[in-house]
Amino acid sequence: MYETQLLKIKIRPGKTPAVIDFLRSLRARKDLALEALRREGMVVESMFLERRDDGDYLYYYAKAQDLMHANQVNMMSTDPLTLEIRNFVTETWGHITSPEPLLDLELIQEEAPAKSRPRRKPKLPSAVQAPHALAG
Repeated sequence: MYETQLLKIKIRPGKTPAVIDFLRSLRARKDLALEALRREGMVVESMFLERRDDGDYLYYYAKAQDLMHANQVNMMSTDPLTLEIRNFVTETWGHITSPEPLLDLELIQEEAPAKSRPRRKPKLPSAVQAPHALAG
């Protein structure tokens, strides 16, 4: 079972363009970002932007086997991308809240083993496997 976290993050005034640019830059460096997720034990990390009259907000959604461990690994990391992300957070994130989780359904564990197994052809009845034998 995975742990899930949702954060609602107030973006500092005037920083929304920098947030958008930075998150787009992470998409361009997807391999490095995914490497960091693997190192931390994360399986999902998503960010959404909401523009409101009272300011702009990021919604940060994360899923990991152990969120506390993922955070500890992140805080101890000294790779350039992680340091850049920490700087980004310091410069652009304001007040953070965490809504109360009410429901978190997942199929990740059910799906993962099936995807990692080699695909085999389904076993068919012998008459279907050798139709030429019936054509005599």
